[in-house]
Amino acid sequence: MKISIENLACYLSKPLFFCLQSSFIIGVFITLSGCGKEKITLNWTELDSGTAHTLTSVYFTDANHGHVVGGDTWFKGTYLQTTDGGESWQMDTLGDKQLYGIHFNQNKNGHVVGIDGYLFKKDSPHANWDFRKLPNWDILRDVYFYDNDNGVVVGGVAFKFGVIMTIGQGYAPIAVDTFDNEINAVCFSDEKTVHAAGYGIILRSTDGGLHWSISETNGDFYRSMHFPTSTTGYIAGYSGSILKTTNAGESWNKLIDGDKIIVKNTPFRSVHFVNAEKGYLVGDRGTFWRTLDGGNNWQIVKDFPKVDFYDVHFIENTGYIVGENGRIFRFED
Repeated sequence: MKISIENLACYLSKPLFFCLQSSFIIGVFITLSGCGKEKITLNWTELDSGTAHTLTSVYFTDANHGHVVGGDTWFKGTYLQTTDGGESWQMDTLGDKQLYGIHFNQNKNGHVVGIDGYLFKKDSPHANWDFRKLPNWDILRDVYFYDNDNGVVVGGVAFKFGVIMTIGQGYAPIAVDTFDNEINAVCFSDEKTVHAAGYGIILRSTDGGLHWSISETNGDFYRSMHFPTSTTGYIAGYSGSILKTTNAGESWNKLIDGDKIIVKNTPFRSVHFVNAEKGYLVGDRGTFWRTLDGGNNWQIVKDFPKVDFYDVHFIENTGYIVGENGRIFRFED
């Protein structure tokens, strides 16, 4: 074994085992921290949104019809709609508070949530939005309706308070659960199985949101989750964690553990998978990753502006990313 000049003092002054152990740890750290991900280029275009408000969520029901929400925290809820794949956008105001989550279910009924328990719904992508004020004055972060009569909204504030509200027929809450953790994401994987995640917590319900169990997997500030199939799902965390389940959330495997000291923190805000294998992650300062093998390996999409991205959605070979200052990007893959 060769001994470097830098380590000579160590070997002369300390036990051999200590020095070998220190060298091994340093070597492992250098090896892991030096492993770079493949960088790729995708064709992309920035679209003119017509607003400078923060855009928090995007959803396309088909290749042409897309919907984006955001706004100005305490003063305006912004809604954008396109009918030509993002070439042009029509802007409208939904309420006087910022909007955070948008989702269209399998029947193409749309729902939007925001500050102060605001809930908006439309019966088709082309209908007008109807306002529904939920009874709790909570900041709602995400929404998912499996069908017209079965939905769950989640929210919270300041990391320490979270709420999950299960909505039944006529948009009446049938269960309200509160937690000591802010809840940011919700997703159905089938008609009865619902998943939620937030600040250091992952939850699962097998009765449509009436009762919840807490996963043993914790850590990170989980910001987004997506189930491309009924059994395979992914979660992204703001400290850089990426989690995967292949058994409908009964257990979660950490593909990347953002809490480990040797892992560089990457502030993810949104995850979206096209299928069980192909998916995307976006986050702060232009963070944009892609995987083609179910998260085993990730590629960094380079040459994107260093702005904060809040959400990503993909449909029919085209993806859309929204973020700060009204920025919307369209990419092909």
